Amino acid sequence: MFVCVVQRTRAQQIVPCTVSQLMSAVQAEDVFKVGEVEIAQVTIVGVIRSTDKSTINIQYKVDDMTAAPMDVKQWVDTEDMGVDNSVIPPGSYVKVSGNLRSFQNNRSLVAFSVRVLEDMNEVTSHMLEVVNAHVQQSKPQNTMGGGGGMSVMPTSHTSMSSMGSTGSYSAASMMLVNGLSANQNQVLSLIKSCHEPQGISMQDLKQKLSGMSVTVIRQIVDFLSNEGHIFSTIDEDHFRSTDNEN
Repeated sequence: MFVCVVQRTRAQQIVPCTVSQLMSAVQAEDVFKVGEVEIAQVTIVGVIRSTDKSTINIQYKVDDMTAAPMDVKQWVDTEDMGVDNSVIPPGSYVKVSGNLRSFQNNRSLVAFSVRVLEDMNEVTSHMLEVVNAHVQQSKPQNTMGGGGGMSVMPTSHTSMSSMGSTGSYSAASMMLVNGLSANQNQVLSLIKSCHEPQGISMQDLKQKLSGMSVTVIRQIVDFLSNEGHIFSTIDEDHFRSTDNEN
């Protein structure tokens, strides 16, 4: 008796997308697929067309000119007074990271990050990442560790160096080691190497990772913290590895 096993391909990183891709993504229950790849967390880059703030969330319409503006919802943190809940004004170019959702046939992004672009070159770099990710996802995928995850390998040294300098999660830097990308492992290794009681500071990370933008370092630190690899100590800019705790 022969059993056919269908292996699902799932993106294990934040996937750069256009609004058009998200609106045309195939949905099966709560799972969305762009092409043959399941997506969970995505990023888009666009300009804010309108805003609406309530006591519990901030809603934006973000336009990247590939489709109608995307509804973006960001929850307001009423408990942590240190969280900036200010509304980003219309006309601002932003990078949104979040999860694609559908309710009553209306798609939206539930954002965990809405960041104003510091450099308009990020618009160009995002579109390059979208193309790069699409090309990589269209290729036959090699799985690692027997799971259904997607392993994206850099195609050349040139692509690694050029895309790595854009300050974003590029498809070229998505090579997974122990479930983490090369950039994530680099940051985690530095945090692990510090045995000071207060841990390593964000300033020290910036100095040691001169080839990585501040934005990417902050995104990686937030990711590692959310995944339980690290924790903050004396303030929000000092971190220790959970592996260093006895």
